[in-house]
Amino acid sequence: MRPMKSFKSVTGSARVIGMVVLVVILVCAYVALDFYTGGQQAASMAEGRGGAIIGALSSHKREAGALPETLDKLVPKYLPALGKCPNGQPYGYKPAGAEYTLTCQEVLFKSKPYQYDSKSRVWSG
Repeated sequence: MRPMKSFKSVTGSARVIGMVVLVVILVCAYVALDFYTGGQQAASMAEGRGGAIIGALSSHKREAGALPETLDKLVPKYLPALGKCPNGQPYGYKPAGAEYTLTCQEVLFKSKPYQYDSKSRVWSG
């Protein structure tokens, strides 16, 4: 017959298991927070770099009476160079009459495009 474990050893094991579970939860929370703040930082970068393009598009539209067909038409008169999205890709640009959208892929949570709509003047993702 095996002797029963003492109450002390059972409580000690439960504490160790509890500590391991707590460490796993904290690691997961850290990774999630890092992922979220990285997305927020990329969104801020996209907005900052996109702001120069938005200003250049407004100047072009004011002077020429229409939006350019491509963003390349803004260089060098309105911009010294075109900014890039945080992932290094060029901004997507889609003119639609008097309005347009600027888009960066893989900004928020690496899944949804982050875009600026000139009609609403809002960045969204």
